Amino acid sequence: MFSIYSRRYTGAKTKLLKEIDKVLLEHFDYTKQSNLSFFDVFAGTGAVSAFFMQKSQFNHFLLNDFLESNFIIYQGFFAQKRFSQSKLLGLQKYFQSLEPQTLKQNYYSQAFGGKFFSLNDSKYIGFVREELDKLVKQRKINTKEFHILLSSLLYSADRVANTCGHYDAYRKNVSLGDRFSFELILPLKTQAKIELFKTDSNALVKAFIKQKRKLDVAFIDPPYNSRQYSRFYHLLETLTQNHKPKLYGVALKPKPENLSEYCKSNAKNAFKDLIKSLALITKFLVVTYNNTYGANTRSNARINDEEIVQILKEYGKVCVYEFDYKAFSSGKSELKNHKERIFICQI
Repeated sequence: MFSIYSRRYTGAKTKLLKEIDKVLLEHFDYTKQSNLSFFDVFAGTGAVSAFFMQKSQFNHFLLNDFLESNFIIYQGFFAQKRFSQSKLLGLQKYFQSLEPQTLKQNYYSQAFGGKFFSLNDSKYIGFVREELDKLVKQRKINTKEFHILLSSLLYSADRVANTCGHYDAYRKNVSLGDRFSFELILPLKTQAKIELFKTDSNALVKAFIKQKRKLDVAFIDPPYNSRQYSRFYHLLETLTQNHKPKLYGVALKPKPENLSEYCKSNAKNAFKDLIKSLALITKFLVVTYNNTYGANTRSNARINDEEIVQILKEYGKVCVYEFDYKAFSSGKSELKNHKERIFICQI
């Protein structure tokens, strides 16, 4: 089974979890607290929230991301709703018994076969995706079971995709074997209150202000550069929505949509606006950002360290920590001595 930490994802903080925890504990000894809330503002894979969910002091988690695929994955892993494990295992067995060479061509095989997946794997993936819509429409599975199965398909497909971890391009001149196998995710069990959101982070925080919410910790890991996540993970977005868009270009992308201000020249202003709002409802801000300056233009960080510190200092005491961290590379550039920064601000 796939754990929530199994996913390939650009900028994922899976390998930085202990450092994030250590930094937070230096300023906020939550071990002596209880009934704490944790707001994952740009939740990405959800790995950071899943890590702190193991801490009994936190009993309220809010996760937000504007990608359709990430939101479905949160529903699959985090939503504490009823589902039948025996039914899921039965469907897994059925899907694993399929012989993809006997399946008919579909949107996914015609679009992505021989590129992001082998022809048989893409037929396989497309067939399973259509079956999931049929099953939920016929009420043979409930909404939670649908979310688990769709999340499982996303993880299973991503595991064998012919990419270096994202869908900005596929690898050329490689022999694509049939490797797809439908494996289930392992949903998380918790007594904590879970709230899941799919919206613009700045707008969400403003809504929280109007609701007069008060939160303890906000974890902020915004996009760093011009590479839009909706473009990086367009194939998973298409697979999630199953809306079969027209595709363009070498990377077979749909028309641009769902674009983040944090990947544009306005990133600094967007960040400043977010921090100003969070300072009204949160006690501790934990920000992760990296030093991709000097990489190729698309990879250059949109906000520098000095700007981040200056913005945070307007609202509280700031400390900065630095850790060695392997930088993402598309294969066209190499960034040596890469560092990940953790900024903590006590309001």
